[in-house]
Amino acid sequence: MDEKGTILSVNHDPGTLPTYIGYFLLALGMFGSMLTYSSRFQTLMRRARDLQKMAEKCAPAFAVFLMLGAASLPMHAGEPEAKKLGLPIIQKAHAGEFGRLLVQDDGGRIEPIDTLAREVLRKVSRKEERFGLDADQIFLGMIIRPQAWQKVPMIKVSHPGINEILGIDPKAKYAKFDDFFDFKQKESYKLGARVEEITRKRPAERTTLDKEILKVDERVNVMYMTFTGSLLRIFPNPQDKTGRWYAPIDAIKHFDEKSGKFVQAILASYFSNIDSALKSGDWSKADKALEVIKQYQTFYGAAIIPEKGRIEAELLMNETKPFQKLVPLYLLVGLVLLILAIWHIIKPKFNLKWPVRIGMAILIAGFFVQTVALGLRWYIAGHAPWSNGYESMLYIGWATLLAGFIFSRRSPITLAATSILAGLILFVAHLNWLDPEITNLVPVLKSYWLMIHVAVITASYGFLGLGALLGFITLWLYIIKHGENRADIEYSIRELTHINEMTLIAGLALLTVGNFLGGVWANESWGRYWGWDPKETWALVTILVYAVVVHIRFVKSMRGVFAFNVASLLAFSSVIMTYFGVNYYLSGMHSYAKGDPVPIPTFVYYVIAVVAVTILLAYRKRELLPLSKANK
Repeated sequence: MDEKGTILSVNHDPGTLPTYIGYFLLALGMFGSMLTYSSRFQTLMRRARDLQKMAEKCAPAFAVFLMLGAASLPMHAGEPEAKKLGLPIIQKAHAGEFGRLLVQDDGGRIEPIDTLAREVLRKVSRKEERFGLDADQIFLGMIIRPQAWQKVPMIKVSHPGINEILGIDPKAKYAKFDDFFDFKQKESYKLGARVEEITRKRPAERTTLDKEILKVDERVNVMYMTFTGSLLRIFPNPQDKTGRWYAPIDAIKHFDEKSGKFVQAILASYFSNIDSALKSGDWSKADKALEVIKQYQTFYGAAIIPEKGRIEAELLMNETKPFQKLVPLYLLVGLVLLILAIWHIIKPKFNLKWPVRIGMAILIAGFFVQTVALGLRWYIAGHAPWSNGYESMLYIGWATLLAGFIFSRRSPITLAATSILAGLILFVAHLNWLDPEITNLVPVLKSYWLMIHVAVITASYGFLGLGALLGFITLWLYIIKHGENRADIEYSIRELTHINEMTLIAGLALLTVGNFLGGVWANESWGRYWGWDPKETWALVTILVYAVVVHIRFVKSMRGVFAFNVASLLAFSSVIMTYFGVNYYLSGMHSYAKGDPVPIPTFVYYVIAVVAVTILLAYRKRELLPLSKANK
């Protein structure tokens, strides 16, 4: 920019190989120390096992069986609601076949229209079904009969200020497309002037209403593009070798005369046959017209069309939603096991043998389903499923379960905590501000280091999260202990603390090695190991925080079971900052992985208050009996 030219510096670093060897030896030492008999990790494992045996001697066993009721899925009323609104009702079977048609998204990825339809409905209505119709029926209906769909409440509104601007019921949660326009006015779009004014503001100056207006404006635009068919990029150009597909209007305009007329003819035939089918109920001709479009795609777009197995896998994932269905399963199993485990501590005669076995079997089945689902997402996307916020949350949930299986063999509470935490992580992954869309990778992420570095470092979050939850549960055991059950609860407190420390040691090792691997990736990509990027810096902060936690026993004033559990709970805030804070609030070289800035959810403040109250209540009962007295 100073017009003094550019200097290209080419560097050969002879220290690269020794550095990589050093990283390898450090990683080998960390993981190898966990296998050494005299190591802290192995010592904790033996202590936890001994404490479990002591607790089991307290009382005879009684058999108990855990009964889990199956929650029935709500049944949709179906077409009657749509009929009352005068909406065109596309036959479900035909809409399903339409959903199998391929379309090209903005990033160039070829996907089923079913995926696009669900994304549009999630964006516009925050749901994938409305008025008893599924996403494919609605999406095709909006293209065929836009006038009808413009008159029904479809667009999600979340602020009374927007309702006031539109002149609709202040309590309404959805607005019609027509509500946003007043053609008697010169500026017919009611949000137009507001949007223009807001975009001139700096993001920090925008109010909550401003942000909501921008979101609603985006939903209106998505709906408009659906009505006009501009999202429907279903036609490959026979003369275009770039792999670009075109929406109907663009295809007619930009294709050569022969191809343009052919596209116009097959579209006219398809729409005409749908009109007839809506009146007669005979969808056979519409099915045949749709088949012609599929043949056109196969003939002219074969070079970039994914293999059939990927398309089928994506349709299966869209239909089954495995990750969402695992949320209530994990939470239910975890809560039931936690209640029974605490009851067992209070009433030692209550035997947990069968509940734990059944709970473990259910979680193993869920873990298998989650593993298969992650594998399918990997297969569909063509890259490891941890390239964005949503995918990495799925993977962290998977790693949490893995950590729990490793450390919960003799601890029902650890198994319960694992299940609850995995359920909460998947629940957070499906909140509205994390986008589940499968996308193509940006160039910097097209590296095998994505699979290695991100897999290791995000897996550590599962271990560290489990440690935080065990610390929280342990603090509540402090609170509920009293004269009658004190000895039994203190056995459990010590046992959980040993397991907690083992999970943190493993998590810290994974986090540190993941950071080493990040340095290697940075060196291979950018020619330097470290750049004080916010993500790198906070990863280092997290390593240092947990290094203090696992060595806190060497500080005389901080030595003790209570202090360790408090530290393990509070330390997880550094992980939250590293993962969420940096990704969604700070900018840097890792910004390719961040989503839209999101406001701090209200529940965060409640969580902080609960943690603070828990620590204060547990502090009053922080003293533990010596093991010799507890044993008596």
